[in-house]
Amino acid sequence: MFSSTDALKVGQAFARGYNRALGGMAEEWGLSRAEVDVLLFLQNNPGCNTAREVVELRGMAKSGVSKAVDALVRRGYLAAAPDGRDRRVVRLELLPAARPAVEAGCAAQAASWERLRRGISPQEGAVMA
Repeated sequence: MFSSTDALKVGQAFARGYNRALGGMAEEWGLSRAEVDVLLFLQNNPGCNTAREVVELRGMAKSGVSKAVDALVRRGYLAAAPDGRDRRVVRLELLPAARPAVEAGCAAQAASWERLRRGISPQEGAVMA
C-alpha cells in the first residue's frame, strides 16, 4: 500500500532531481536558478507575463524575481514594457536571444518528467492525473 509518507518521499525525490537538472542547465548557461525559473515560467505560461504573476504563481520572492528580471533584461533575454492601459504594470516578453536557453530549460524539464513517469503504465498514469 502506498502511504502518504511514500508520496512525500516521491515528491522530495522528484524535487531533488528537478533542481539538479535545472541547476546544471543554469550553470551551463551562466544563469541563476531564479533567472531560469523566470524564463521557463514565461515560456510555459504565455498568458502570465508580469513579475507579479511570477511571484504569485511560482511562489518566488519578490526580490529574487526583480533581480532575475533585471539581469535577464540586461542580458537581452527579456523585454520589459509598461502596459498600455496601466502604467504601473510592466509586461515581460521573451526575446529571441533567450530561445536557446529556454529550449535547454524545457529539455531539462521534459527529462525530469520522463524520469518521474518511468515504470508507470498508462493506466496507472491515468489514475494519477
